Amino acid sequence: MNLKEIFLNLVKEYGYLGIFIIGFSEPIFQPFPVEIFITIALLLGLNWFLVLIISTVASNLGAMVTYFLAKRFGEGLIIKLVGEDNFKKASEFLEKYGILGVLIVSFTPIPFEAICWVCGLFEMPFNKYMIAVFISRLIRHGTVILLYLLYKGVTA
Repeated sequence: MNLKEIFLNLVKEYGYLGIFIIGFSEPIFQPFPVEIFITIALLLGLNWFLVLIISTVASNLGAMVTYFLAKRFGEGLIIKLVGEDNFKKASEFLEKYGILGVLIVSFTPIPFEAICWVCGLFEMPFNKYMIAVFISRLIRHGTVILLYLLYKGVTA
């Protein structure tokens, strides 16, 4: 069983707890956007508001862990986890956009976890980092949920 199947089963079997685990792990190591699993959770009938709150809070908690792991263990670990190419892209992106980059990355192909790791490595001001993470996850997760609700309303 691969990681994607494990996460699918987490959502199917454990619902909100599954969303929490996936949301928490996204900024740390996992390669799949949590939005895939948010959509599955909604299709399974989970409450959209609870899914939004849980996924956003979990992503923020995971982003905290990532920040401090990066600060503690440095570039070598980051490259092992996200790859050298993603590390370079994230570093260049943050160098260019700073804290705004954390918000912008939500709408780019740069993996979210790469940005989180680089923010910790470069010791971006923690409070600003967490505010940017919260806003970016709320917008990204909220957009997916809004699109689902609009589609559901149109097809209902």
